[in-house]
Amino acid sequence: MNRRRVFAAVFFSVVIIAILGVIVGAEIESAGQTISVLRLRTAVQRGDVYSTADVDVVPLRIAPGDLNYATPGSVAAGARFALPLQPGDLLSPDELEAPGAATEITLSVINPPPVQSGQSIDIFAAVQESQVLIGHAVPVVDVSGGQFTVLVSSQEELAWVEVAASSAPLHVVVSVAAGPTGLPPANVQDAICELAPGDCAGLASPLPATAPASSGSPTPTPTPSP
Repeated sequence: MNRRRVFAAVFFSVVIIAILGVIVGAEIESAGQTISVLRLRTAVQRGDVYSTADVDVVPLRIAPGDLNYATPGSVAAGARFALPLQPGDLLSPDELEAPGAATEITLSVINPPPVQSGQSIDIFAAVQESQVLIGHAVPVVDVSGGQFTVLVSSQEELAWVEVAASSAPLHVVVSVAAGPTGLPPANVQDAICELAPGDCAGLASPLPATAPASSGSPTPTPTPSP
């Protein structure tokens, strides 16, 4: 009888240990896994070429299926950062542009504003008597006087090469957060009224192209009698 009891006790102990092992294994699997990911050690700008000197390799515990992080060896040579990042940011594939997605073009700019590499600019080209926006939020890679090296889409490379090789005058301004919307003004009068709608609201006719300076207050347009 004692032997049977000992055998039964051992058998049930083994079964309980096996069950506990299965439960612990399932908990570990559901809790995720530890992988090595890339963390920025230096600040980078949009358009900068990725370098292993910019990152540290750190362990990260993630849930199953959550693999939206760049891992050591996963970044192709020549990839560029798609947006500015700060030290401590974890790098994800969405924050990188594949090699060839953008190409460098050097443009000659007239009366360039103070711009540094890493900033973004809006580029305007003169077409007849108008200034046409041809590039919004274009990353600047390098600046040397009036020579701006910028990053443009590889799909538009030939058009930009033609612009760079031409004598078309180019002007740039530091890019704002959002691009212009709507259609460009048809003429200078419309442009002025777009910038100062309150002053144009009471005018019966468009502003003249040129108006002499006056020291007095503007005369209001008379209202027609009913």
